[in-house]
Amino acid sequence: MFTFAFSWLLWIPGSIIGIGTIHYQDWVGGLRVIGTFAPTIAGFLLAYMEEGSIGAYELFKRGWHWEKKSYMAIAIVLIPILCLLSLGLALITEGIVLADIVNVSRWDIFIPYIFTVFFIGGPLQEEFGWRGYALDRLESKYNALSSSLIVGVLWSLWHLPSFFIPGTIQHEQSFFAFFTSVLLISILFTWIYNNTGRSVLVAIVFHTSINVSYWTIPINNTFTGPIYYTLMLGIIVILIIFFYGSNELIRTKRPKKKKKKKKIL
Repeated sequence: MFTFAFSWLLWIPGSIIGIGTIHYQDWVGGLRVIGTFAPTIAGFLLAYMEEGSIGAYELFKRGWHWEKKSYMAIAIVLIPILCLLSLGLALITEGIVLADIVNVSRWDIFIPYIFTVFFIGGPLQEEFGWRGYALDRLESKYNALSSSLIVGVLWSLWHLPSFFIPGTIQHEQSFFAFFTSVLLISILFTWIYNNTGRSVLVAIVFHTSINVSYWTIPINNTFTGPIYYTLMLGIIVILIIFFYGSNELIRTKRPKKKKKKKKIL
């Protein structure tokens, strides 16, 4: 409740601007950035209230370590690859010229933008709350798949005011498409998070990769791009559930069968 109340209160001015009621002011963008910190603030406050300074420190510590380097690589490249494939299919099926939909000016600030997204574009502001705190508590009661869906629903609804704020990723999307992709991506988050020893750092990197991909790869400037993208996400999620199981989304090694020794008479 704190996360929604804190964020939405600060985002209302931006939503009103999007509707056209008032004119944009510089302080509105600042309020939006501050409001995005609500999940992480709530995560640390609740961890402190439940377990004291030790709980808050343990949450903080998981923002600086991870296990299994392969999953860090997946967190970095998975979404860019899916976005590029979706864009390529959209260009072929719709007969669109790439130059007509690409904003070349964005690539001039690509590297600075990555750092901007990491620190104030959502990942660092959200992941200590959504994954580091909320997902952990949910997984203590429900299986990994159910927990992912619960977080996904809350996470997508939390973004609702952003659909009325010009300049946001959500402003360029339909809520239904966003809601569907967030549910699927939430499962991917849990899969990566659980397989890296509950690393908030990897979740932050994955979130950064998602936001940067959406900003630089213009699948939303096509009609079929988001459809291809959602279908690919769905296929990957189905494969993960099939091979890793819905209980923990972790692939456990089956114990080797011991060979029976033949008795010599």
